[in-house]
Amino acid sequence: MLKKNNILSFHRWQRIIIAASCVALASQIEFNAFFPGFIIALSALLLPVFLYFNQDLNPLQFSLAIAIASPVFRGIVLLLTHNTYHVINYTLADILYFFSYSLIYYLLYWQRHFHNNSAFFLTIVLCDYVANLVEIGFLTKMSGFSLHVVELVFLVAILRTIIATLLAFIFHYFQLLIVRNEDHERQYYHFIWVAAAVKSEVYFMKKAINDIENVTKNAYLLNERLKVKQLPEEQKMAYEVAQRVHEIKHSYQDVIKGLGDYFNDQNNVPMQMSDILKIVSSHSQAIIHSRQLNINLVVQNELIATIPEHYYLVTILSNLIINGIDAIGKNHNGEILIKVISQGENVQIIVHDNGQGIPQAMLPLIFKAGFSTKFDQSGDIYRGIGLSNVYSIIHDQFDGHIKVNSQEGIGTTFTISLNKKILISKGGQVK
Repeated sequence: MLKKNNILSFHRWQRIIIAASCVALASQIEFNAFFPGFIIALSALLLPVFLYFNQDLNPLQFSLAIAIASPVFRGIVLLLTHNTYHVINYTLADILYFFSYSLIYYLLYWQRHFHNNSAFFLTIVLCDYVANLVEIGFLTKMSGFSLHVVELVFLVAILRTIIATLLAFIFHYFQLLIVRNEDHERQYYHFIWVAAAVKSEVYFMKKAINDIENVTKNAYLLNERLKVKQLPEEQKMAYEVAQRVHEIKHSYQDVIKGLGDYFNDQNNVPMQMSDILKIVSSHSQAIIHSRQLNINLVVQNELIATIPEHYYLVTILSNLIINGIDAIGKNHNGEILIKVISQGENVQIIVHDNGQGIPQAMLPLIFKAGFSTKFDQSGDIYRGIGLSNVYSIIHDQFDGHIKVNSQEGIGTTFTISLNKKILISKGGQVK
């Protein structure tokens, strides 16, 4: 296994080779100026841009790669039109230019602890100017200098630096905007995912209140019967059970009220079906990536609609997709298909995976409360809302139903049918 520093070094050399190749290719776009063999090339514009976005790379290593790559490309072209002497001469001039450029950049900017755009601009002007003077001096054997030439070389250096740094700064600005927008989008998607899970838990806590009330009622009735039979110890135990369950009910109600105030219907802004699918697929792909799995997620949507109760729909889809991810596991060429179809008065949602499938004997049980095939290493049952609760949300919230078709070794298909009118109610629209 490669050590971490070796991996980093490998990635750096990859970037150096790619950048050197781009600069070398750009050096073929050129025109002659001042003296035979002295050229003004596009590479002088790309070089500062690469240096700006790769400030962790040692510029001397960078210049070494460019000094090898650029003369090779240029030398091949020169061999077609010049004799060997001129090819060697012009190639050496190229090497001197890039080495001088990088050495100055290394000494004046790269070794500094504090970097800013102004320092970068001034350094690039000086690098371009001095490197060009070195190249001219080599090609003319120090006989081609005049005040006019020095002034023109300085003007060229300033113009090229202005163009190159403007390109770098503008690209960096838009890069920051894109990254910022992507971060906001990821945070929003994560919030919707978490909010869906919380709202679903609140929904089932509300349903549990009825069960708690029944337990309290039965414990109180048992207390009364034990009182008639004159069993004071048992009566006391029944009363304590009723009292403790009543306290649990109030604790549940406090939690429900606190979460309910935040996730109430007034704060529930309707969402497009396409956006719901985008959130679910984005978060599912993050899970796939974090587990380093080979699973392709395919989304097909034929419904253009606004969904008010999108939290519940996110919960339904996310649970079925995660089940598919678990079923596929480490298998290669895994695929999960999410398909949404508009069918008259209903909306059909299909979630298919090509995982290990569900044994036929278990199919009648998967929507039963408490059923699960997932256990952690300690033997504790997997904590999720479960297919029984997915079934409840589909039936209670959308007047729908869900069915499953599965074959071991082939895959599993969940088919959900939702009442379209209920799905898009409370201000929702469908097109």
